[in-house]
Amino acid sequence: MADFRRTTTSLVALGAFALLAPLATPTAALADSAWLEQDLSSADRIGLALDAGGLRLNPGERTQLGASPRLDPSLRHAGLATFPEQELGEATDTIDVAVRVTGDAEEVLTEARGVRSDGMWTEWHPTGPGGGRVTLPEAVSEVQLRIGVESALGSVSRVRADRTSVTDVRVRAVEGTGTPPSPEPEVGETQGSDEGSGEQARGDDVPRPFSARLFATRIGLVGNTTANGHKVRTADQFAALPSRRGLSNRGGGEYTVRVCSTGALGPEASGDTRNHVPRCAYLPVWDVGPWNITDDHWNADRESWRDLDRGRPQAQAAYSENHNNGLDGFGRKVLNPAGIDLADGAFHEGLQLPTNGWVRVDYLWTAQYRARAEITTASGTDPVIVREGPGTDFDTVGLAAHKANVDVACRTTGDRATGPTGTSDVWYRIGQGHYVPAAFAEGGADAPRCARS
Repeated sequence: MADFRRTTTSLVALGAFALLAPLATPTAALADSAWLEQDLSSADRIGLALDAGGLRLNPGERTQLGASPRLDPSLRHAGLATFPEQELGEATDTIDVAVRVTGDAEEVLTEARGVRSDGMWTEWHPTGPGGGRVTLPEAVSEVQLRIGVESALGSVSRVRADRTSVTDVRVRAVEGTGTPPSPEPEVGETQGSDEGSGEQARGDDVPRPFSARLFATRIGLVGNTTANGHKVRTADQFAALPSRRGLSNRGGGEYTVRVCSTGALGPEASGDTRNHVPRCAYLPVWDVGPWNITDDHWNADRESWRDLDRGRPQAQAAYSENHNNGLDGFGRKVLNPAGIDLADGAFHEGLQLPTNGWVRVDYLWTAQYRARAEITTASGTDPVIVREGPGTDFDTVGLAAHKANVDVACRTTGDRATGPTGTSDVWYRIGQGHYVPAAFAEGGADAPRCARS
């Protein structure tokens, strides 16, 4: 993870941290709406201890969350607490979040998200110091909160870090804004500057996910801890994007990207792209980076660098066009145009890249899911082979990571396979010419049958 102050400082104008009284905002609370208190002991904690009734940095666990940004781990001490999902009782697109903090409230980052109509999560949305009002892109009836605490290391900061504690976290629903969501693209329209790599099944009535061409680098850094608390392993299958908004929970895959090779290698994009046969990997987003941490370049209303075109990472613009004088958000000279980092297994096995190169990235959660399925393997670490057709005689075209959330366009029959969910001859089509056995997926059974060719 990187410096929380870079995220929260611009939000200070939203007001001082809440004291758990009704927030002084013009929108009234829903009838009978009440604050829902989060149980501090129920949170999935990384680098935080529950001490004296509050969550504070664990002095016995010096954690630097976030491998991809490659920040100096000796400078920061960070922790993360993710609370269980919370039912609101009534659907709304607006919630209030209240966080009581003793110590420095700007060392605490609070984020919220909600469950969409298709069962997927919205992206994470930060609040101001101590909480505040969050407007989500659509009405939700289930929300989730997470709290990050980060402090500079050093004798003075160490005393302050011990004093900073989160003692109360609450959420409540308020009346929606009534603001309609951003218009969805027409059926068949591809978002982004280039043609997307997805495919729509016959009769499909949902838009494709946003797609962009990015420069991919290898994370490496085995043994480090990612921004969601995962300990990096040698053959890992995950990706890092330069924003927390699309950061999955530890061990989750709610934000999954489909990454496909293009044959263009190195920043100069050399190589035989004309005859290249793409390989693709379906990867959960488990880290934040490379270079920046607030650059959700896939969003039209991006958090930072709004002068740049959608789909263009700031690091790429800094490298290629001297954007921000060639520096990233931390003032470092950008040495490559990377907009995505790939774990070693995804880099070497999934895409079989010989070196850093340009890839096509589909941000799967940016479109409505037709029939969501979660890839699952018995080991919990090995990926599932993706084939060109529904059988083992078909060529291998890539890998799908354990926990990756995929959109099942349709289902068909093929070779029988035995996996964690049983034995079946059903195969799912999860992309153009991409098939996986249903025995290695949870969900997806509601997908329509594939049309006969």
